[in-house]
Amino acid sequence: MPRSTLEDRVRSLIDESGQTQEAFGASIGLDATKLSKALNGHRRFSSLDLARIADACRVTVDWLLTGQETGVAARISADGSTVKKAVTEAAKLAESRDNLNFLGLPQDWPKPPVPRSSLWIEQGAELAEFALQHLGPPNVIGSSETFAGAVERAFGIDVRVLELDGGCDGLAFWSRGGARVLLVAATENPTRQRFTMAHELAHLLCRDDQDLHVDENVMVGSRGNASEVRANAFAAALLMPESLLKERFTDGEVTESTFAEAVMELMVSPSSLAWRLLNLKLLSSEQRAQLGSLRTIDCAAADDRINDYAAWVEASSQSRIPVRLVKDLLQSYLTGSATLRPLANLLQVPVELLRRSIESEQDGPEASDEADFAP
Repeated sequence: MPRSTLEDRVRSLIDESGQTQEAFGASIGLDATKLSKALNGHRRFSSLDLARIADACRVTVDWLLTGQETGVAARISADGSTVKKAVTEAAKLAESRDNLNFLGLPQDWPKPPVPRSSLWIEQGAELAEFALQHLGPPNVIGSSETFAGAVERAFGIDVRVLELDGGCDGLAFWSRGGARVLLVAATENPTRQRFTMAHELAHLLCRDDQDLHVDENVMVGSRGNASEVRANAFAAALLMPESLLKERFTDGEVTESTFAEAVMELMVSPSSLAWRLLNLKLLSSEQRAQLGSLRTIDCAAADDRINDYAAWVEASSQSRIPVRLVKDLLQSYLTGSATLRPLANLLQVPVELLRRSIESEQDGPEASDEADFAP
């Protein structure tokens, strides 16, 4: 059972460390007098003190403050499972973001409006309109910004792509400290990954299941689950906007050539696009069956974009760490708000190696060499 106060919990950590109070304080950059006063209630632990204690003792700031871990731990499945690996990674990223929020570096992001409709499919479409206003156009081929980067920019959600070896397509995690993590599996099926990312974005924007939503197989269908119906409707409307499709197919005629071009421009699967066009009454049932049976690579070949498709597959197969979180952790270190260890842990490099690298970068080029570094 956790001890009842913050001071008691810190004392328990000092006891578990096997260090003297003075040595423990020195290890976190806090002199013995200040630590003693804080433990006796005569001084408040600063946010940086708590971040350093949490970092040194492998606990969360949330646990130090409340004595309770998040509900995520109880949701992790058996040891060695893919779901456990995904949830554990998401919780680790959320802890880093929560620590930044606690240090006074919270981010203000647009919040979805209250749904106008009571129908789940219509709510998904409404939510997609809101998301598109902040994300911009859904197609990113040829753009320097990826879909993951756009989600981080627009909504402050930390996006992680992780090798999971099957068993979990993705998850959405929202911590009590305000962190939001979207995790998807690295895969050679880029259309599935892209749909999963949009699907999990809906769960995060709606805060479905309160703190954790796991999709082991995002393609199994909604099966009557309201939040899944809404998330699927959102993903379809976000990745294949109605206005864009009606503009593209103004004459109401969809050929294999124009269909293939749309698949590659929107970066969606032929099956998904065919169903979307059918639902928008832009395609007949017979055409849906015919065009929906195509493979993405068939569409790439028909549109003369095999190279684009190959690059797309390669990109979706690679792991990705949250870029914005890396930048924010680095900034917190440079401003003296936090230690370098959280960033080193995220990058999986030794602290001293990272410190030397940062110090070397800070030296910068000589003035005469600046032109060599111009964009």
